[in-house]
Amino acid sequence: MILGVSQQYLESTVLPEKRGLKHHDVQLLALEIMDSTRGEIIEQKLCELTNMVGHPIQIIADHGSDIEKGIKLYCSKHSSVIYTYDVTHAMALLLKHELATSEKYQSFVQKCNQCRHQLQQTELSFISPPSQRASCRYFNIEKLINWAQKLLNCPIETLLKLAPTSDPETLNQKLIMKFGWLRDYQEEICIWEQMVLMTRTIEAQLKINGINQQSRIEFENKQFPTSTNLISVFRHNILEYITIESSQFPVEKTFLATSDIIESIFGKYKHFSSRCPFKQIGQMILNISLCTMNFTGLMIKEALENVRYLDLKAWSSQVFGQSTLSKRKTVFSTSIDDTVIV
Repeated sequence: MILGVSQQYLESTVLPEKRGLKHHDVQLLALEIMDSTRGEIIEQKLCELTNMVGHPIQIIADHGSDIEKGIKLYCSKHSSVIYTYDVTHAMALLLKHELATSEKYQSFVQKCNQCRHQLQQTELSFISPPSQRASCRYFNIEKLINWAQKLLNCPIETLLKLAPTSDPETLNQKLIMKFGWLRDYQEEICIWEQMVLMTRTIEAQLKINGINQQSRIEFENKQFPTSTNLISVFRHNILEYITIESSQFPVEKTFLATSDIIESIFGKYKHFSSRCPFKQIGQMILNISLCTMNFTGLMIKEALENVRYLDLKAWSSQVFGQSTLSKRKTVFSTSIDDTVIV
């Protein structure tokens, strides 16, 4: 899926309102089910789109290997195009770089998992650690860190009110038994909290204000409470990201820094398609195109008058083929004439 927004609309409407892109701000430029996403194929699709809509000023995407290769191949032939690394993925990668190799953080995550399993269906289940996603976990690590900080700072009186069936002494012993391990991570939790705070701060800044050559100065002027060597290095890495990305832009020009709108539209599609009996990518992807449209009565009237159902059905059959549900019905639906009575 490739979405587009005009520079004129971005500068006149989105940036002045200090907000991120909304679904109706963008246009769906390309939508295709692909058997392969090799870089050469991605480049080919971008070239085909260029022939239809013209050269883009900027491309924002993550650094997925195939996508990145395809975009770089395209940019090598169109040197004026700016390729920007999506800030959300960039910050998640910085967190992963620091935490994936941290024995302390990995043991903390393991302890959280063990604690969650131990507290299931117990009177303390309401304060168990949040569940962790199997994938994209470094996009949402603040859930665990916030849980730990709030639990460590929660007054015992509050927990007593929420667990009235236990006497204070027994409850206190249970809390020590189940959560005493958190004290071993207090110092690190504060550091991790600051790392997350910095990533969320720069994400909010760039998503609301866009990115330009002043973005580094704006972030440098922000104060963060904890100062350790690790935090200093992490902050430097964020500044380096801003410097590398903003150096591509003309002076006094502001551009987009995130492709979150793609994730948002895919999220809406997944929510809608979750009601399907079979998980497959087929005709349901056409709902994606509806997300970016502002419907009017006239538009719907013109569509009904100009598009025949038979033509739509034939096109859908040619593009998507027979659906999994239809195939299943063909196999398992038995007519009365085929029924054998013994």
